[in-house]
Amino acid sequence: MKREELNYILQHSNIEVLKKLYEDIDRKFGISVISKPSSQTILVPIKDPISGGGFYAGEVLVTSTIVEINKNKGWSMIQDDYKDLSLYVACCDAVFDTNEFNSEIIKLCQETKLELENKEKIVNKKVNSTRVNFDLMQG
Repeated sequence: MKREELNYILQHSNIEVLKKLYEDIDRKFGISVISKPSSQTILVPIKDPISGGGFYAGEVLVTSTIVEINKNKGWSMIQDDYKDLSLYVACCDAVFDTNEFNSEIIKLCQETKLELENKEKIVNKKVNSTRVNFDLMQG
Protein backbone atom coordinates (compact mmCIF):
# COMPACT_ATOMS: atom_id res chain seq x y z
CA MET A 1 0.00 0.00 0.00
CA LYS A 2 1.41 3.37 -1.04
CA ARG A 3 0.71 6.59 0.80
CA GLU A 4 -0.35 8.20 -2.49
CA GLU A 5 -3.32 5.82 -2.65
CA LEU A 6 -4.75 6.77 0.75
CA ASN A 7 -6.86 9.74 -0.35
CA TYR A 8 -8.71 7.85 -3.05
CA ILE A 9 -9.21 4.61 -1.14
CA LEU A 10 -10.06 6.01 2.30
CA GLN A 11 -12.69 8.43 0.99
CA HIS A 12 -14.67 5.33 -0.02
CA SER A 13 -14.16 3.60 3.35
CA ASN A 14 -16.70 3.08 6.09
CA ILE A 15 -17.05 6.48 7.79
CA GLU A 16 -17.68 4.95 11.21
CA VAL A 17 -14.46 2.93 11.08
CA LEU A 18 -12.55 6.04 9.98
CA LYS A 19 -14.11 8.08 12.79
CA LYS A 20 -13.03 5.53 15.40
CA LEU A 21 -9.53 5.47 13.96
CA TYR A 22 -9.45 9.28 14.07
CA GLU A 23 -10.57 9.26 17.72
CA ASP A 24 -7.89 6.69 18.62
CA ILE A 25 -5.20 8.78 16.88
CA ASP A 26 -6.38 11.93 18.64
CA ARG A 27 -6.40 10.18 22.03
CA LYS A 28 -2.88 8.81 21.53
CA PHE A 29 -1.12 11.83 19.95
CA GLY A 30 -3.44 14.82 19.77
CA ILE A 31 -4.19 16.42 16.43
CA SER A 32 -3.17 19.90 15.38
CA VAL A 33 -5.28 21.20 12.50
CA ILE A 34 -3.14 23.42 10.28
CA SER A 35 -5.77 24.06 7.62
CA LYS A 36 -9.39 23.37 8.61
CA PRO A 37 -11.51 21.35 6.19
CA SER A 38 -12.51 23.75 3.45
CA SER A 39 -14.50 23.30 0.28
CA GLN A 40 -13.23 24.53 -3.06
CA THR A 41 -13.46 23.67 -6.72
CA ILE A 42 -10.67 22.37 -8.91
CA LEU A 43 -10.44 21.98 -12.66
CA VAL A 44 -10.35 18.40 -13.95
CA PRO A 45 -7.66 17.91 -16.60
CA ILE A 46 -8.41 15.45 -19.39
CA LYS A 47 -6.00 14.15 -22.00
CA ASP A 48 -7.42 13.98 -25.50
CA PRO A 49 -6.66 10.44 -26.74
CA ILE A 50 -6.73 11.49 -30.39
CA SER A 51 -4.64 14.66 -30.47
CA GLY A 52 -2.63 13.92 -27.34
CA GLY A 53 -3.36 17.41 -26.07
CA GLY A 54 -5.12 18.28 -22.87
CA PHE A 55 -8.13 20.30 -21.83
CA TYR A 56 -10.23 20.88 -18.72
CA ALA A 57 -13.49 18.96 -18.65
CA GLY A 58 -15.02 21.02 -15.87
CA GLU A 59 -14.89 21.69 -12.17
CA VAL A 60 -15.22 19.32 -9.23
CA LEU A 61 -16.11 20.25 -5.66
CA VAL A 62 -13.50 19.00 -3.16
CA THR A 63 -12.79 19.36 0.55
CA SER A 64 -9.18 19.57 1.68
CA THR A 65 -7.53 19.50 5.10
CA ILE A 66 -3.99 19.69 6.47
CA VAL A 67 -3.12 18.37 9.95
CA GLU A 68 -0.01 17.76 12.01
CA ILE A 69 0.34 14.79 14.32
CA ASN A 70 3.49 14.09 16.29
CA LYS A 71 5.52 16.35 13.90
CA ASN A 72 4.15 14.55 10.82
CA LYS A 73 1.95 16.45 8.39
CA GLY A 74 -1.05 14.85 6.77
CA TRP A 75 -3.18 16.05 3.87
CA SER A 76 -6.40 15.05 2.20
CA MET A 77 -8.49 16.12 -0.75
CA ILE A 78 -11.88 14.47 -0.81
CA GLN A 79 -14.40 14.74 -3.64
CA ASP A 80 -17.54 16.65 -2.61
CA ASP A 81 -18.31 18.54 0.61
CA TYR A 82 -17.37 16.10 3.40
CA LYS A 83 -15.51 18.04 6.08
CA ASP A 84 -15.38 15.24 8.68
CA LEU A 85 -14.25 12.68 6.13
CA SER A 86 -11.51 15.02 4.93
CA LEU A 87 -10.26 15.48 8.50
CA TYR A 88 -10.25 11.72 9.18
CA VAL A 89 -8.33 10.92 5.99
CA ALA A 90 -5.76 13.68 6.65
CA CYS A 91 -5.11 12.18 10.10
CA CYS A 92 -4.58 8.72 8.60
CA ASP A 93 -2.18 10.26 6.09
CA ALA A 94 -0.19 11.92 8.88
CA VAL A 95 0.39 8.70 10.83
CA PHE A 96 0.69 6.33 7.87
CA ASP A 97 4.50 6.28 7.73
CA THR A 98 4.82 5.64 11.47
CA ASN A 99 4.43 2.28 13.18
CA GLU A 100 1.39 3.50 15.08
CA PHE A 101 -1.95 2.69 13.42
CA ASN A 102 -0.26 1.62 10.18
CA SER A 103 -1.65 -1.91 10.27
CA GLU A 104 -5.20 -0.65 10.97
CA ILE A 105 -5.00 1.80 8.07
CA ILE A 106 -3.62 -0.82 5.68
CA LYS A 107 -6.32 -3.31 6.71
CA LEU A 108 -9.06 -0.72 6.13
CA CYS A 109 -7.56 0.19 2.75
CA GLN A 110 -7.36 -3.44 1.66
CA GLU A 111 -10.98 -4.08 2.65
CA THR A 112 -12.15 -0.92 0.89
CA LYS A 113 -10.09 -1.67 -2.23
CA LEU A 114 -11.68 -5.12 -2.45
CA GLU A 115 -15.17 -3.59 -2.14
CA LEU A 116 -14.36 -1.06 -4.88
CA GLU A 117 -13.08 -3.81 -7.18
CA ASN A 118 -16.23 -5.87 -6.60
CA LYS A 119 -18.47 -2.86 -7.36
CA GLU A 120 -16.46 -2.19 -10.52
CA LYS A 121 -16.90 -5.82 -11.65
CA ILE A 122 -20.67 -5.52 -11.22
CA VAL A 123 -20.78 -2.30 -13.25
CA ASN A 124 -18.52 -3.78 -15.96
CA LYS A 125 -20.74 -6.86 -16.17
CA LYS A 126 -23.81 -4.66 -16.68
CA VAL A 127 -22.05 -2.55 -19.30
CA ASN A 128 -20.69 -5.59 -21.14
CA SER A 129 -24.16 -7.15 -21.27
CA THR A 130 -25.31 -4.22 -23.43
CA ARG A 131 -22.45 -4.57 -25.90
CA VAL A 132 -23.55 -4.96 -29.51
CA ASN A 133 -21.71 -7.35 -31.81
CA PHE A 134 -21.95 -5.73 -35.23
CA ASP A 135 -20.60 -8.83 -37.02
CA LEU A 136 -23.79 -10.67 -36.09
CA MET A 137 -25.92 -7.86 -37.50
CA GLN A 138 -24.63 -8.31 -41.04
CA GLY A 139 -26.82 -10.52 -42.99
